[in-house]
Amino acid sequence: MAENTDERLTQINDELSSLLEAKMEFLTRTLSETQRFTQKIANTEMEIQRNTSQHTRFKAECETLEKDLGALSARVAAVSEEREKHQNEKYAQEKEVQRLEWEIADARKAIEEGTGKISSLTKEKGELEKDAKGLQSEVDKLEAGVSELRALKEKLLGMSSALKAELGAGGEG
Repeated sequence: MAENTDERLTQINDELSSLLEAKMEFLTRTLSETQRFTQKIANTEMEIQRNTSQHTRFKAECETLEKDLGALSARVAAVSEEREKHQNEKYAQEKEVQRLEWEIADARKAIEEGTGKISSLTKEKGELEKDAKGLQSEVDKLEAGVSELRALKEKLLGMSSALKAELGAGGEG
């Protein structure tokens, strides 16, 4: 029996050693897993802190960019307004140039018409001067004829008076 008891104690001791070894192995693995999970949690917390820090920095950058965007949008609006103003001025100037070109075209047409009238009137003047010279020549001839007729009349009157005087002197004698 003592042998059985020793054997039984050895068996129990072996079983306990085996159980203890298994438990130690389990606890070592669990501890190792726990350490890995703890490390992952610590890494995750650091990642969260880094992300939170980046988020804060990005948020500040976004606010700065929004301000810059607002300023740029205002500048774009001002430039667009200025551009529109210049385009309106350009359009008004183009309309004025077109109006002036029409006036110039009308003035040129009037000049051409005036030049045509001047040519026509100059030609007519030449013809009238020619006619006037012809008429003057006729007037001169007619005046010469009238002068001759007056002279002839005077001569005839003189002859008529002489005839009357002769007839009056001849009738007495």
